[in-house]
Amino acid sequence: TPAGAVDCWGNNDAGQAADQPGPYTQVSAGGNHTCALMTNGAADCWGKNDVGQAADKAGPFTQVSTGANHNCALTPAGAADCW
Repeated sequence: TPAGAVDCWGNNDAGQAADQPGPYTQVSAGGNHTCALMTNGAADCWGKNDVGQAADKAGPFTQVSTGANHNCALTPAGAADCW
C-alpha cells in the first residue's frame, strides 16, 4: 500500500497471505511464504517455515526475492545472501 503495508489475498493455508502492517519497501511471494524488506533493510518473512524459508534475516538488504522453498537477498555491496 502507499503506507508500506502488505495486503495479500489467495491461498493462506500456511499464513503466507496474511496482511502485514509494515512499513515495507518491497515484497516477494514464494510458494508458501512471503518476504518483505523493512525500511531498515531487514527481511521480514512469514508463512510456511519447514526448511527455514520464512526465517527473518537482519540484513541490511536492498532487494529480496522468494522461491518455492528459499529466498535470496542483495546486500548493499551487491552480494547475494540466500536462505
